[in-house]
Amino acid sequence: MIALLGSMLVQQFLLNAPFKQYAVEFICFFGMSLYMIIRYMTLGLNIYGEGKRAKAVPIVNSIVVGIVVTSINGVLNYTQYAEHYKEDGIGYFIAVLAVTFISATVPVFVILSCLDYLNKKKQAKIQKQLDEEEQDE
Repeated sequence: MIALLGSMLVQQFLLNAPFKQYAVEFICFFGMSLYMIIRYMTLGLNIYGEGKRAKAVPIVNSIVVGIVVTSINGVLNYTQYAEHYKEDGIGYFIAVLAVTFISATVPVFVILSCLDYLNKKKQAKIQKQLDEEEQDE
């Protein structure tokens, strides 16, 4: 999965390839990710693991995604529009980076929190079924 993600990023940002060139990697990466999440949830396994660290995983992951998206977008944005930022000042560039970070971090946090909620709900359902089976015996 890391190789697929790396291949997509290199083709998209460094080689400026059209989407059809890396569409297979895109579909495979997100298909595998979706399969893993659905499989973990249907089995009742904890997506984020156990312990104290598991509670911080959605926050940390959303911040990491925000930083990665902001860095990639910042580099590409600055290389394409450097002359505009030099004329108008660096303040606009920093404002764009701040908006990009917030726009990337908040939706990812909401999605990860929803997945955590659904996962806990499924675990509670499985636990309830196990308790009912245990009482019947």
